[in-house]
Amino acid sequence: MKRKRLNVAVGTACACAMIALCGVAPALAADSASTAAEIVRGGEPDGDVQYPGKEFIVENYEKWDQIAEDYAPEILEYPNGQLVQRTPTEYECPHWMQQSWTISYNTFYLDADNRGCGSCHVDLNSMIEQMEYKHAVIDNDALGTYSDVNQCISCHRDNGDDFGRLMHSIHYNTRNNPKFTEGFFGSCQSCHDSTGDGNGMQLWDNVKHEVLQGINKVENVEGEFSVTQDKVQKMDELYSYDFVHGYYDHMRYACSPLGLDIDLPQSMFDEWEITVDGNVNEPFTAKLPDLVAEAEAAGVVVTKPSKMVCELNPIGGGGIGQVEITGIPVSWLIEKAGGYTEGTNSVRVIRADGSSRSGFDLEAIDNGYLVYKIGGEYLDARRGFPVMHWQETYDAQIFSKQISGYTVSPDVMDERVCGQVNQEGAHVNRPNVTICDVPEGLVIENGKPFTFSGYADAFDRKMKTVEFSMDNGETWTSFDVGDVDPAKWTWWSFTFTPEKEGAYVLSVRGTTEDGDVSYRAHEVLVNAKDEMPSDDEIIKVNQATNATDQDEK
Repeated sequence: MKRKRLNVAVGTACACAMIALCGVAPALAADSASTAAEIVRGGEPDGDVQYPGKEFIVENYEKWDQIAEDYAPEILEYPNGQLVQRTPTEYECPHWMQQSWTISYNTFYLDADNRGCGSCHVDLNSMIEQMEYKHAVIDNDALGTYSDVNQCISCHRDNGDDFGRLMHSIHYNTRNNPKFTEGFFGSCQSCHDSTGDGNGMQLWDNVKHEVLQGINKVENVEGEFSVTQDKVQKMDELYSYDFVHGYYDHMRYACSPLGLDIDLPQSMFDEWEITVDGNVNEPFTAKLPDLVAEAEAAGVVVTKPSKMVCELNPIGGGGIGQVEITGIPVSWLIEKAGGYTEGTNSVRVIRADGSSRSGFDLEAIDNGYLVYKIGGEYLDARRGFPVMHWQETYDAQIFSKQISGYTVSPDVMDERVCGQVNQEGAHVNRPNVTICDVPEGLVIENGKPFTFSGYADAFDRKMKTVEFSMDNGETWTSFDVGDVDPAKWTWWSFTFTPEKEGAYVLSVRGTTEDGDVSYRAHEVLVNAKDEMPSDDEIIKVNQATNATDQDEK
């Protein structure tokens, strides 16, 4: 472990008085301005200054040097090559009782490497994928998003499933208790932080950035900022939560890479029918290939970049994507049906298996498309082959897959509120500014520029700013994103150069033109090092088993 020496401003008057008392010539007595930093030279405390009992002080420093080595924060190597050190290194001892270069406060006393979800589940994405009961697919490899406990809470809590009750039951039940308490030495402190500040048992993952030592704070952090709305993904990179609601959901899930990884037959496309009925003058049913050919001949088919965002996409989540869609405007389909009749106010999107009849207001009709290609390719099974509905500026709940058509309706629909509203009535993901491809504790090189990037989105609202903090939210550096299109995501980049070895925590939030501010900032810790870790300091992560190579030995 590389360690720096602590610069503690201690006047040498005290040091000289001690030396004189011991009968040793005060080597630095002539310089009353000397400090401990000037005394400490060479490889031992107090440099070459000698006094009775110094060997005890040297031994104490050596003892803590050994503890720092034995309890050095673990460094993991993910399968993609990223190095992660979840707990900051303490390069200096910040205490006025200086009896060592460091006391390994984070690891020796707080036991930080063995606390929080990541201490047992080195990759929460893999852990969720390997659950006995198949979970919705919330990871996003293409964006490099990493699941955390707050993402779990935001979904479970506001959907009627108390997350705390569930987690305590799973960890302490008869099946898992021996593994948790005996195998991992798990206890309440593994997940929680207990203090005397009146806040009770808080989640460790939510307070660790405030209590760990070795985190450098940067006031009014500076860096180079840029945005684009042109970034698009390939179809196989577009997320799918793979929610299972009905027959066709089961079929898609079984055909996806999570199941048998097979293609649906071409005959399904050839025989698929689309119906437009309800409040229209000339209802019709047409074979999908015929409808596509007619729309292409009429020159109405639209090919454009467009985003899709899940209503439940949490801060830090991967439920968002942008691809090039090819589809038929719903407005043209209704014109083909003779136009809508008096009293019409909405359009229902009909799932072929009857599992959904979600709709949109007639005012949004120009934003709806019957999509049959993504990225120039016909849809795969996971994205809804042979056809899906795509509704710009709405959340993905209405992006129904394998639809059989549209019912034009006089139903008075409830006002559409895009995004998730929690039990207190607050929007928890509008706006949502998320850092991508930076796992908690990522190791970077000190003194070299590092670029953070991610998305900013507010569903149907226009983003206004993206803001950054590196001092726990005490100061924020704000950047205007310009005149953005809410039908597309806003992809941002922020390049920061660390100037001091140690950890940094970047917090990101955003605002909209309507005055909304992120409900919660997204935070991620990085470790800037003068020297990158050597092979013998690194523990490899086996993503297939969600464990380290040491766990498996």
